[in-house]
Amino acid sequence: MRGIQDILCFRSDISPFLIHLTRGNEIGTAVENLTSILEYHFLISLGNPISDARFAVSLRNTTHTDKVNLFSAVSFSETPLNEIHCLLEISSREVNLEPYGVVFLKDNLKRKGVSPVIYINNERGDKDSVVRALATLRNSHPDAARQLLPLISVFGRRLRPVGGTYLDRPVDFTWEREWRYAAASGLFNFEVADVFLGLCPHEQISNFERQFAPISFIDPQRNVKWYAKKLVRARQRLGLKYSVV
Repeated sequence: MRGIQDILCFRSDISPFLIHLTRGNEIGTAVENLTSILEYHFLISLGNPISDARFAVSLRNTTHTDKVNLFSAVSFSETPLNEIHCLLEISSREVNLEPYGVVFLKDNLKRKGVSPVIYINNERGDKDSVVRALATLRNSHPDAARQLLPLISVFGRRLRPVGGTYLDRPVDFTWEREWRYAAASGLFNFEVADVFLGLCPHEQISNFERQFAPISFIDPQRNVKWYAKKLVRARQRLGLKYSVV
């Protein structure tokens, strides 16, 4: 009989990695942000509320600190390596990710407190009261709220915001297979041993690899078969089973 971990190593639909992609923002360009992440070995939420639980409260009456602690997080994706390009160049998106980032070992990030998003089905438009009930935890159980509320994401019909304008448009980001690290948990610190690969356009690989050895880099816009030898070396560096790539 096989152990479940041995079986999962052969499941191509279940990635052993979590991806964090960077983009240009008020701090810097995607290149600058990736460089900073790899130099200082931490990720931090910018404080923007991303949890759908934010629609269950009046943000006008919520302090900045509570907005960050209750509704902000660092985001990752469980998208398999060869499908990362599907996260890029998507029209009409508020957040446009770029082909720069870090591929982390999922098991390591689990131990650091990274959790899968809690996707709530609102196809019937009947979950406003459910999410509002969850949001009451901020008063009754504030510590639990800071752990739970940042993970909430709705698919189907949008929630009706408290004290805001309702946009009656469908929403569904389940395909992102998102994981989050709640902002209230502080800095997300990592070690080189948590990193499987770096991501950047092909023409910039040599530069990044000089700066951040022993981490290898690949271009997420190319088929990973281009980088088969690098994947093997990364696997060997971290002592991973052969079947994870």
